[in-house]
Amino acid sequence: MSVVCEIWFAFSWLLDQLPKLCPINRSTDLNVLKEKFEVPSPNNPTGKSDLPGIDIFVSTVDPEKEPPLVTANTILSILAVDYPVEKLSCYVSDDGGALLTFEVMAEAVSFANVWVSFCRKHNIEPRNPESYFNLKRDPYKNKVKPDFVKDRRRVKCEYDEFKVRINGLPDSR
Repeated sequence: MSVVCEIWFAFSWLLDQLPKLCPINRSTDLNVLKEKFEVPSPNNPTGKSDLPGIDIFVSTVDPEKEPPLVTANTILSILAVDYPVEKLSCYVSDDGGALLTFEVMAEAVSFANVWVSFCRKHNIEPRNPESYFNLKRDPYKNKVKPDFVKDRRRVKCEYDEFKVRINGLPDSR
């Protein structure tokens, strides 16, 4: 019986190791997705997006333990994602029910009007404002639109004001 079990475990181990010998790496081809889901076809005569709806849930805890700016940047990056607006929903769940989280989300919504339009207009990556403005590479490289520099400076200034307002919220109590 022991020999049969050892043979079975050896066979199981071998089956587990085979996929690791030849791993599959996949990447998303956005042009193929666009052709499949957003081009008029017999299945989609209007050419409107046929992508499924997505619901994203962001859970937060006590604003003292989890910085409100991190939560706001997470929400902003979700709202700026390159996906049809009518198919995307973002929900914030605050376990503590803190009023501070509500105030932060109100500030984030007001800044989202600026940030989301900037991201879509100039195809900005990464979509998280903190990560984008802290990049070490040249932000003006490969940007051919003449209004990019002016827009970036305006959004950077508004983001700095946004950070000051968010970081000042806990002190205003």
